[in-house]
Amino acid sequence: MNRDFTKITLLFLLGCLLFSCKRDEASDKQEQRIRPVTQLLEKRFPTLKNKILFELIENSEDKFEIEKSNGKILIKGNNTISLASGLNYYLKKVCKTSFSWTNDKIILPEELPLPSQKITKTSPYKISTYMNYCTFGYSTVFWDWERWEKEIDLMALNGVTHPLAIVGVEAVWRNTLKHFEYSDNEIKDFLSGPAYLPWMLMGNLEKIGGPLPNEWFNRQITLQKKIVAKMRAYGMKPIFQGFYGMVPNSLKEKFPKAKIIPQGEWVETLVRPEVLSPLDQLFEEMSAVWYREYEKLFGKADYFGGDLFHEGGKKGGIDVSEAALMVQKNMTKNNPNAVWVIQAWGENPTEELLHKLDRKSTLVVDLCAEFWQRWKEKDAFYGTPWVWSNISNWGGNIGLHGRLDAIAEGPTDGLKDSIASKWLKGIGFTPEGVETNPIVFDLWSEMRWETNPLDLNDWIQDYTEQRYSVNIQELKEAWLGFYKTAYGTYETHRRPSESIFCAKPSLNITGASTWGESKIFYSSQEFCKHLNLFLSVSDKVETNKNYEYDVVDMVRQYLADLGREAYSEMVKSFNKKNNKEFQFWSERLISLIKDQNKLLSSHKDFILGSWIKNARKAGISEEAKDLYEYNAKLLITTWSEENDGLNDYAHREWGGLLNDFYLPRWVKFIDSLQACLKDKNCEIPPEVDFFGGDLNWSKTIMHASPYPSGNSVEIAKNLFKKYYLQEQ
Repeated sequence: MNRDFTKITLLFLLGCLLFSCKRDEASDKQEQRIRPVTQLLEKRFPTLKNKILFELIENSEDKFEIEKSNGKILIKGNNTISLASGLNYYLKKVCKTSFSWTNDKIILPEELPLPSQKITKTSPYKISTYMNYCTFGYSTVFWDWERWEKEIDLMALNGVTHPLAIVGVEAVWRNTLKHFEYSDNEIKDFLSGPAYLPWMLMGNLEKIGGPLPNEWFNRQITLQKKIVAKMRAYGMKPIFQGFYGMVPNSLKEKFPKAKIIPQGEWVETLVRPEVLSPLDQLFEEMSAVWYREYEKLFGKADYFGGDLFHEGGKKGGIDVSEAALMVQKNMTKNNPNAVWVIQAWGENPTEELLHKLDRKSTLVVDLCAEFWQRWKEKDAFYGTPWVWSNISNWGGNIGLHGRLDAIAEGPTDGLKDSIASKWLKGIGFTPEGVETNPIVFDLWSEMRWETNPLDLNDWIQDYTEQRYSVNIQELKEAWLGFYKTAYGTYETHRRPSESIFCAKPSLNITGASTWGESKIFYSSQEFCKHLNLFLSVSDKVETNKNYEYDVVDMVRQYLADLGREAYSEMVKSFNKKNNKEFQFWSERLISLIKDQNKLLSSHKDFILGSWIKNARKAGISEEAKDLYEYNAKLLITTWSEENDGLNDYAHREWGGLLNDFYLPRWVKFIDSLQACLKDKNCEIPPEVDFFGGDLNWSKTIMHASPYPSGNSVEIAKNLFKKYYLQEQ
């Protein structure tokens, strides 16, 4: 009897031990899976440690729940990104504070608020893409690990699952080409400089801005390894660069029998890399090396970008359907789970290109769906999984813009469309430049969790309270005015209204860049009225970092709008040969540019010196530092060393740049007009050649200060008052 009892007892104890071990093992596994979000909490919001708990739940859809639990906050989610999204939602909606590009030191109430009832959000999407190829030139090119780490944390908080991750791809190119008889010098003769690598990857150019120093490869490899490690820790699926056939122009010299298709010029002056036909045997060989070398450096990936015939590429008579199929087959040969991520841009992707692709291994990102809606025109890309995405920023330009109504309604239009909804898999944000118009990023990321359009009148007021961590009615009313003016959704208004200050001076300016325009689509008087209201309560929020950024940006826009009027009146007075009026308006235009420079020089996010500092900081040798500075300045001015349609495409309203680059152009132009007015025989002044001087400016090494000067809020208020009183 005692033996049986002892046996049963031992079995019972053993069972308890096994159960306890399994429970501990499950607990350890869960703790390991949620560790990235607990580390995020500790690093970004240390005062919340031990006040917020996380728990993983089983759910087939992306979902988070927020509730109170024994005086603490309990956030549940089906994966790490959902947990991070739940944390962000709690901070914004319950704590009324926000972590953003413009402020990473959030303001929290002394006593942590508990939600009055359980909050549950379920996303209609499994995919959330982020970034554009161009972002890696116009914004992130010289970011260090600290800046990248912040951005990846921001991605997690805002629900990003599939970020573009192309840092270090130049090292993959180097390693691949070495297998095909290329020397180090020949490789460097092909690869572009740091700022131009995105356009090289898209098949638009080669060589420009180079050659790359050896130290750059080492820097980018180290950086990318950290980037993808953190992305993967969150459960993100980074999108790498696929091999789609773009090759150096020199490849035909090494393989004269291969079918290599010349691609001509991009924007009429820049020589494009050629395309190796995917139907050629050499393509299969290069593709195999490409994916092998990529994996050696950065591990296995499931998603690969790359576009055949991007922006006018030539097909060379090949069977496009077969060629696309071979691109995909070689991709999946490397990884059976690989998905080809294709940009919907211009005419791409055509029905012919998509025709033979395995739809399960294809994803189309509709880049500018907030304006063009190609998903409608092409019936969900002829039955292909797709992502609704908005661009909003172009060239990293500074200007209030967002098409907020289109963003609040567009994704849900896709969800409700009888055809497109079957193939709609995600939502994306693909700006050409980041760190501008933070409201756009916030709105887009909330649409990740919505199945119906948001009421923007309510959302804007809530956003205002979150952004400044105060409940002030004047701020809410001001932002409702900004939404209905500068952030409105207008027909044909794809890009921000470009600043006259940044335009190449002439008597008939329509925009600062080839594809932009300076037309103001909203009532500048209405915008001014709400800006006055926004500034009227500055004493209550002037120490808030988000308010400091916004007040500079709003007054910047106000001065830029006045600049359009000054320019228009100056031209009119010149045409009328009215010297007195011309003198007044030309002096006013110059005064506005100088005041704009003073305003922007007061904030770290609006100064040229910050851009140059980051570029030089990326280098070790003086030679490398000088090259990076040249890349940085060339890109935002003439764009390249060619006088073509890309000049001023990436113009920036920045302190230092206005004073040193744009102002001298205007002074030179106005001087030529004044000389013409004094000459009775002069009807039209001789055309001024700015390009040579612009290019020389980029080539001159400078010491632009990266430090802001003055009190941003006070300067903004004083400048607004100065011009506002003149207008009354």
